Order: sequence, then structure tokens, then C-alpha cells
Amino acid sequence: MADRTSGILMHISSFPNKWGRGDFGPEAYRFVDWLEKTGQSLWQILPLTYPDDTGSPYTSLFANAIYSGFISPEILLKAGLLSEADWDSFIDGDKKKVKEKAFSLAYKNWLKIEDKNDFDHFCREHIYWLDDAALFMTIHDHSRSTWYDFPQGLRDRHKDAIMKWEKEHASSILRFKFEQFILYTQWAELKSYANSKGIRVIGDIPIFISGDSSDVWAHRDLFKLNEEGFPLVWTGVPPDLFTVTGQLWAQPHYDWEVMRENNFTWWVERTRVAKIHADIIRIDHFRGFCAAYEVKYGAPTAEKGEWVGGPRAEIFSVLHEGIPDLEIIAEDLGVITKDVTELRWKFNYPGMKILQFAFNSDETNSFLPENYDPNDRFVVYSGTHDNDTVRGWYDKASDHEKSMLARYCDCNADSVAWSLIEMAFKSNALWAVVPVQDLFGLDGSARMNLPGTIINNWVWQLDTFEPSAELTDKLTKLTIASGRSR
Repeated sequence: MADRTSGILMHISSFPNKWGRGDFGPEAYRFVDWLEKTGQSLWQILPLTYPDDTGSPYTSLFANAIYSGFISPEILLKAGLLSEADWDSFIDGDKKKVKEKAFSLAYKNWLKIEDKNDFDHFCREHIYWLDDAALFMTIHDHSRSTWYDFPQGLRDRHKDAIMKWEKEHASSILRFKFEQFILYTQWAELKSYANSKGIRVIGDIPIFISGDSSDVWAHRDLFKLNEEGFPLVWTGVPPDLFTVTGQLWAQPHYDWEVMRENNFTWWVERTRVAKIHADIIRIDHFRGFCAAYEVKYGAPTAEKGEWVGGPRAEIFSVLHEGIPDLEIIAEDLGVITKDVTELRWKFNYPGMKILQFAFNSDETNSFLPENYDPNDRFVVYSGTHDNDTVRGWYDKASDHEKSMLARYCDCNADSVAWSLIEMAFKSNALWAVVPVQDLFGLDGSARMNLPGTIINNWVWQLDTFEPSAELTDKLTKLTIASGRSR
């Protein structure tokens, strides 16, 4: 991790796609080719997990299952799971149903294949979570309810009820496992392609998991729940730079004592899968391992709560022992206490710096590049998925912020995004990563997420990815000039 490099934040769902949301198909490969062309070494994504009803991949039904919408019909065809006749049978129909029809035909064709050794190996490799996830998904889809409202025998995982369900719904369970096999295979091929170009993938682990998830359903003892399985407390953060009432995530908190007793097995398995998905893992809300903010279950906002201690260094020692090549970026934004910084330093994890936060005070602001500790390690961003775009930020910036910014660069609304990109690349931060929206100088309508809200988030998508020759040349030259070229 010592190399001075740079890259782009671009989530899978934001790729252009004629069938709906972005996927692991041709547009993603074109993007990787462009990263190589401009000398980038990093590609950062958001969690690959199923999004919740609001579209957020940070509140998922599963810790480890990849979202089915990322399956590429074109790659199914290329892999021989679809014939040309299959393709012709649906390609001119409803574009929104192409992915569903493509996978259904691929599954039907796969059932006829005798050699399923690769699939069997995949199921054995992921036995810790896959069986529970497949069961959960089929029950969830059938009952159309949260697991709290499953029939009692299934809700409480009675052996007879589970065995009966497995027998009656064997086909649906097998289909889900095959779907995950395809998703894992398609992503592994795309990631391998990126790695072959000298590009490493930065993945993302949300610290918490949805209460309505296969993980909580299957491991109730690992979470702070009541006898019916409902959370005793919700997690979140108090009022901060993002929201005046705090962020109420409505996710249960871990029972760290119980997790400690089984040597953090659930976290080891979750992180092992994340390491399959990515070369480097950004851990969202890193400070939660020192202390997490708990709010009473049912509270309307996160304004009233308390900080509760976490496992600190103990869990990371276990993770590194189980996953020797583990590389982590600590998301250490917000109000960070001394113990969080010391935990990051203990394991030599890079922290994060956001340039949009650099101009709201004075020259001592810790987000200003001139104040980065040269003996510490950071990843600098113009913004993240939780920020507005740089152009959107500038349009709403206070007079003081614009005045402070003017001390560091001569820019206007049209050029401000590139000014912050240059600032990031030329800083002494270990890595510089910029969202693709800032690369194109897009306004606030391209924002990915506004924390504390649930409307119109996570839906931003490019109509086309066609960087001009001028932009490509500009980024390439900046990458070389700032010493970040591969």
C-alpha cells in the first residue's frame, strides 16, 4: 500500500445500461480500459450487496450475497449459458425484463448440464452464509414480510420446519444459489480483468447489517435483540456535519461479548468474502469498533443516545490472523476521538480526508492538504457517495467557504470540480480518489446519497460513459505530474 496512486469512485449500478441498472457487463469493462489508459490504479465501489427498499446497499438483506441486478445478460451469452436462439427470443421485448428472462433461460440451460463441479465447489466454499441466505430469500419472497413475521417455526428456525421448507422449495433454493454462483463468477472475472490492467478494487463493508437480514435471522445470539428478535437498540450517529438530527440507521447493534466468545467468526467470514470481492476494504464507520452510538428502539431521531464500547484492536488482530493479506481503509469521518486514531495507527490503516470539508473554518482545518501529517497515511477524496458533487457543493457553499477556497485556487462553478481534483492529486495523501461525477463536473442532480433522507437516493446513473479526448488527456497528465501514475 506504499505506492502513491489514484483512482475513481464508480459504483456498479451507475454504469450506463440499456437493460436498467448498471451491471458486470461490457460498460464496466470499458470503464476499466479507460482507467488503464489514464494511468489510474484504483477503482472504488460501494457494497455489492442487495439494496434495501430505499436503494441503499448499506442496509441489506444479506452481508455477503451479491445483488441479482448486477448479472450481465451479455456475459451469460458469452459464457455459453445462453444460445443465440435464446438471445433472439427476448432481446426485442420489454427492455426492463431482459435481465430476468436472460437469467431464467440460463438457469434452465444450466440444469441440463451434468458437470456442476464448479458450482458444488462454490457452495462448499461459501457454506457459512449461502445456505442461510438461500433459505431466507425464498421464505422472504414467499411471505412478502420481514422475518419477524415468518411463520413461527421458520421465524425461530425449528429444525422440522426448516427441513420441510427445504424439501418443498428445493428448486427456488437451488435457483438462488445458482444466481449467486453466476454473480460471484461474473464479478471475479471483471475484477481479474481490472487486476490484469494494474488496477486494484477498493470494496466497502458497512459496519452494521439490517435487522431484516439472513444474518440476524440465522445468528440472533450475536445481536442485541429481544425474545421476538426485535432490536433492543438502534445504531446511528448523533448530529454531525451531515445531519442536524443525526443519522438513525435503524440497524441492530452487535453483542460483542457473544461475538468474542466464538472468536468473531461471523466477522471473519464476512471479511473473508469482502476480500474475495475486493483487493482493499474500506470499513464504513470505523469508529464503531471503538464505540458505537446506540439509540433506544423506536426513537424518531438519533438526537438522544449513548456511546457503547466495542472490541477495539482485539477484533482486527483476529481478522488479520485469519486473513493475512487483509488491507483496510478506515472511514474515520465525523467527530473522531483519540482512541479511534490510535486504533487506526496501531494497524497502520489509512484514514480519509474530504476536500469539501476543508473550507468551512480557517487555515488549521485538518482537511486542508497542507495540514496532512506526512508521517500518517490518508486517502483524499473530493467527496464521497454521501457528499454532494463538488459542483453541487459549490453552488450551495457559504460566502466564507468560497472565500477560503479562493485562497487556494482560482476557480468558478464550472472549474471548481477540477480544481479540487488537482488539489487531491497534488496532495501528500497516499491515495487520491474522486467520484466519477466530479470528473465530469456534474451538478447536485448527480448526487448519490443525502444522509438522513430516503427519497431519490442511490439512483444516479450515467446515460453514457464517453470521456472526451481532452478530459482523458487532462487526467492522464495530472496523474503523471502528481507522481500517481502506475
